[in-house]
This record gives sequence, structure tokens and C-alpha cells, in this order.
Amino acid sequence: MIRTAFTGVLFLLLQGPALAQSSPGGPALDRSEAFERAFATSAYTFDACGDPLAGRMFRRALTERFAHCPFTPEARSRFQQNARGQLAKSRQMVENLVETNGGLPMRLDGMSMTCHEQQASDTYRQFREQLEQYSHGELTAEAVIASPCDASDIAP
Repeated sequence: MIRTAFTGVLFLLLQGPALAQSSPGGPALDRSEAFERAFATSAYTFDACGDPLAGRMFRRALTERFAHCPFTPEARSRFQQNARGQLAKSRQMVENLVETNGGLPMRLDGMSMTCHEQQASDTYRQFREQLEQYSHGELTAEAVIASPCDASDIAP
């Protein structure tokens, strides 16, 4: 089940260069760290709190948003490699959490609220609705991930 959770994102990663659009006349971007951090954080924010569907939808939107940015081939390659590695790490992290806790924990280390409180918040519910709209083709990746391509931080 967890393995199939990441298959769709992996497919998008492999298709990234085919989806890529360049910005006419604009400089190519080389710093993909904000996208890489958001990708990694999503496993903690969504999957480890029991909402792997939201995690998959977020990573798919993030990957598509990345593909539409004018990144250099080197940045694209780096993002793809880091994302593939992160998928494996995230899968292992969730499996370890389940084994250690006999299920997913109520509160993750470093979180100010429980997973339930987070998912019950208006902010989370509104973002989750946007992810569902994206998943159904009703919103674009850019509408869900509104941060500019050269943002220093992209938070789920």
C-alpha cells in the first residue's frame, strides 16, 4: 500500500523534463532547494499524520509546479534525484513510525498540535480541498502551489 502511494509521484518525476516550460527571455533557475524541502516535508506533514492521499496530491502538484518553472537541466536532475531518494526515506519513516508506535502517533516530534488538531484546522481543510480540486483537474498546480519558482521557502 505504501509503495503504491509513491508511484504516481515517481511517474511525474520521470516525466518532468517533458512537462518543463521555459520562461521566454527569463533567466534559468538553478536553486531548487525550496522545492526539495517542501517535497521532503510533505511526508511528515501529511503521510506521517495519517493523510497519505493529501501527501500524494501535494507532491504531484509540487512536482508539476516545478516542471513548469524555468530550471536548468542540472537543477531538474538534482530535484529528481533528491525526490526519488526522499520517497524511499519517507516510506521507511512511515513504516518505522507505525512499527514503533503500533500505528501512527497522535503528535509528531516538533509539532505544536496533534495530527488531529492540525487536520481539523480551517487552514488544513481549505488546503486539502484545493488539493482535491487539483486532483480532479479543477485547479492548476500553480493555483495550489502559488509560490514563485524562485521562492526561498515553499510550505505545504
